[in-house]
Amino acid sequence: MKTKKIAINELGGSQWTGGVTYRVNLLKALKVHPAFDFKNVFLIVSSKSDAGKMPIPENQVLELPKTKGRVDRLWCSFLKKYFNYDVLMSRIVKENNIDVIFPSYLKAGKAKSIYWMPDFQFIHLPNFFTKQAVKSFNIKLPKYFKLADSIVLSSEDAKNDFERFSPEFLNKTRVMRFVAHVPENVYQQSVDEISSEYKIPKKFMYLPNQFWAHKNHAIVFKALSILKHRGVTPFLVLTGNPVDVRNPAYLAGMLESISKLGIRNQVAILGLIPHHFVYALMRHADFVINPSLFEGWSTTVEECKSLGKKMILSNLNVHQEQQPLKSAYFDPTNAEQFADKIEDYWLNTTTPIDAELEHQARETIESRSIEFAERFLNIVNE
Repeated sequence: MKTKKIAINELGGSQWTGGVTYRVNLLKALKVHPAFDFKNVFLIVSSKSDAGKMPIPENQVLELPKTKGRVDRLWCSFLKKYFNYDVLMSRIVKENNIDVIFPSYLKAGKAKSIYWMPDFQFIHLPNFFTKQAVKSFNIKLPKYFKLADSIVLSSEDAKNDFERFSPEFLNKTRVMRFVAHVPENVYQQSVDEISSEYKIPKKFMYLPNQFWAHKNHAIVFKALSILKHRGVTPFLVLTGNPVDVRNPAYLAGMLESISKLGIRNQVAILGLIPHHFVYALMRHADFVINPSLFEGWSTTVEECKSLGKKMILSNLNVHQEQQPLKSAYFDPTNAEQFADKIEDYWLNTTTPIDAELEHQARETIESRSIEFAERFLNIVNE
């Protein structure tokens, strides 16, 4: 079978670090696949500066062409809007002999399109979206599903939602669970280095989610308040994008809640930090928590699995599908139950690094990554 040339398209906007992480994970997986020639994958960017530290040679980074004047810009917009044809992408396809674009639904020369639908959060939590946004999803998504040659979903849970939402296109769907890579230097970083860098205690629990409303930070603060009244005072480290474009006041509300509950000296909010430090914090935390009200296929959970880290996480179907080892689940609306789990882990974790779990994770990370790449390549070849 002829090796396909694959273009990995941009994912989401600058506010969504998950899109960047997803591309890194996919590129890393393709890089370790023994039967795939990595020279056949290309990264699409709006600007070369957007490539950053992506794990791909510079000559395989393709910058989208710019429109040549007002007439060209209007022509490109017209074709995209009324004929679902991407002129700028088609120029890249022709110049580089691209066979498949992921993710995309638009026509672009001879290339086939694979659309990625990470989740259906707007169905489950419509209150976190404007009515206009929900209406827009209901109109545009069936169009995207119809146009795309194939549709990738991140979980069986998402596939169940897809069947409810657009059963007529279910035959196009393929489930592809991504696997998180581990930075090479994470095992060299000591807890002393982390503690000194971020001025945090050496014993802490860690929540590395974006500061978005559905990530459910409020229940963590309630649980800490409950535990404080029991005389138990865990220290919490938070990282992630501090901007929720759907709810700009969310972070301010979090800070107010922390003050009102009297737990300010138990919480460190670090905001966006380099990704290798996210892994280091995960590794040296007593445990990682994910109280999210909704996930498509949690990056946090996958990163913990790749590190061999125990977790306390909300009992979402998708979290249970991901199956992180030695982890506990709780009802994300029940602060008392969450507090009980935290108290148990906090008081009974004698060492943050579980040698058995970490060894198992390090032994299996390459085979898991290859399996991820293999699944992607099978979908491409279909």
